[in-house]
Amino acid sequence: MQKHGYPIRQFLAFYKAADTKFRVHSPFVFELVNAVLEDQRWYYAFRDVEAIRRKMQQSNLVIDVADYGAAPPGGDAAHRRAPIRQIVQRAASSSRQGQWLFRLAQWLKPQHVLELGTSLGVGTMYLAAAVRSATIISMEGSPDCAHIAKANLEILGLHKNVQVQTGPFQENLPAGLKSLKTVDFVFFDGHHRADATLQYFEQCLPHVHAQTVLVFDDIYWSTEMTAAWKAIQQHPQVTLTVDLFDLSLAFFNPDFKNKQHFKLLPSRCKPWHF
Repeated sequence: MQKHGYPIRQFLAFYKAADTKFRVHSPFVFELVNAVLEDQRWYYAFRDVEAIRRKMQQSNLVIDVADYGAAPPGGDAAHRRAPIRQIVQRAASSSRQGQWLFRLAQWLKPQHVLELGTSLGVGTMYLAAAVRSATIISMEGSPDCAHIAKANLEILGLHKNVQVQTGPFQENLPAGLKSLKTVDFVFFDGHHRADATLQYFEQCLPHVHAQTVLVFDDIYWSTEMTAAWKAIQQHPQVTLTVDLFDLSLAFFNPDFKNKQHFKLLPSRCKPWHF
């Protein structure tokens, strides 16, 4: 469970420790920072996705939310009623996250993308807009949320290369991975418990390759999620990690001979690093 004030304390510690591109000596990470954090180009996709977000923020529609994350392993989902405007505020990828996802996918050009946690489809739309030729499987536990996500993708004409699958990850993930065969880009954004996060991470490992990136949201959600991220960093197959606070990236390229871990901010956040 998220503890009051924990993310704020973690951000202060992160900010103190984080570097900018001017203190990065890895050519790959330097290119990543320029492509994701420093790129200020604006895309029509940003306008389109944010327009849909604003419409959802103004909606009075109340839907049923099936939450498998609140249920015991293998148990039935916990159900609650919630307005769409509340869900998009609390659960959807932020504008900054979405644009970082877009830029990262555009830079890496993945062809097999997996998302765990569609919610209302904000992050999905950003990913689908960035790599329109990719095959994307996005998984969502709540049928009502998945229905709205599909509608949003159709509005932007992004539905043709995206499969939104409904149901618990434990049931859908093995089949999704088998369908994709290999994964180039996986976005973990649907379960804020360490044991589940590590379980899904382990299930993805047989399908990764040297150019795969696994992207994690909310590693500073709680102490257990931070502990899960540290365990992922130390996994022998992981050769490089990049922590952007909002998103955290794990890479598997064996060409990175020595395991490295970076905490990074846009250069404008620490201008004295020039």
